[in-house]
Amino acid sequence: MVRILKVTKHQPAWKNCKGKIYRIGYYSKQDGLDCVWLVDDDGKYEEAVDQEMIKTHFEILESSTETDLFGDSRPIIGPRISDPNK
Repeated sequence: MVRILKVTKHQPAWKNCKGKIYRIGYYSKQDGLDCVWLVDDDGKYEEAVDQEMIKTHFEILESSTETDLFGDSRPIIGPRISDPNK
């Protein structure tokens, strides 16, 4: 999971998104590994950014041990279930 930390004047569409949390979706073979898909709380693939933007504009909140980068053998990412203990 990642959180948007930095929004610049060159990204007006992201203006009100600072602090928003996303999960990272599976990579697409047609897009390649530099295209990082951001998945919202409903499980919708909402935005795509590159690896550099992840490094410079996002805070990594939680890392995954997932090894199937394209999700070929994995279920579709569904809605995020909140942990009531957090």
